[in-house]
Amino acid sequence: MSARLTDETTTVPIADAQDVEIEPGMPWPSAYRGSRYSLVTSREHKQTVFQWKYNDLVAMVDPPTGLLERLSELGKSRGSGKGSVRVTAGGEVLTKIESSEYAYANQAPVDSGWIPVYLGTLDGEPDFDIQVNPEIEASNVTVWSGFPFNHGERWAVSYDNRLIWKWQDYRFYSAFEHPELIEAYQEFRTTAGRLYINEYGHVFVNVPQQQVPESKKSELAAIHSKWEQKTERQNDTAAQRLVTRRLKVTGGGNPEEGHLPLYIGHLSQFDDGLIPRPVVEDETYYVAAAHGEELSDY
Repeated sequence: MSARLTDETTTVPIADAQDVEIEPGMPWPSAYRGSRYSLVTSREHKQTVFQWKYNDLVAMVDPPTGLLERLSELGKSRGSGKGSVRVTAGGEVLTKIESSEYAYANQAPVDSGWIPVYLGTLDGEPDFDIQVNPEIEASNVTVWSGFPFNHGERWAVSYDNRLIWKWQDYRFYSAFEHPELIEAYQEFRTTAGRLYINEYGHVFVNVPQQQVPESKKSELAAIHSKWEQKTERQNDTAAQRLVTRRLKVTGGGNPEEGHLPLYIGHLSQFDDGLIPRPVVEDETYYVAAAHGEELSDY
């Protein structure tokens, strides 16, 4: 399947219980978030590619139709269109453009530095070999075999059972309540922690294997074993390598102590399909976010 950028207006919740309609090309008045990709020149492919990357792990495909052109039109990287983009859990494609190159900087919450910009929505799927949009099943808790890093919006479940989007010292609650999603999270992780939602609405959780509730330990072990047998049978070395890397990174080099990436379902299965959306209540966030094109997520 291929992907394309569509010219859809999107609705963004903002402070004081308000919503705003944002057209493609306009400044993004919310948290800059989502799966991280880049448009770069590939020597191997001798063209511009759409790239996912984490350290030495790299995957490249053709860019979504219309994306490079939109970025160029808006002045990204002096008109080359190259650089980083994000894709939210709602499929909104975002980027940052230097204010000196961006015609609508004066309409942004902060008009200097790197301005977050809404580009449109992603339709379809880039042709990655890694499965990031599995079929939705009634009950399909399993190991997440998709990209394990720089993928999905990173949310936290708070001690008061709410979803919070965090970046540096900023904490923004979702505009909506998500009791069913949080309940599914807490089946395998009872402590406050992270969950990830990718651009297709799939949800996966970091599960510290030493903190799994006693009532779920045997079930989790069976899920992991079943996944290992399946990937071995299918000779899916890419999925095995990605999960092993996640376990090693989160376990300080020891996969036995790592956090298992557990797929718990699709947003459509929880809370009437509500997509979590952070509400920026502190406008100093925009000043901090404008300090660079890609800043640490922590």
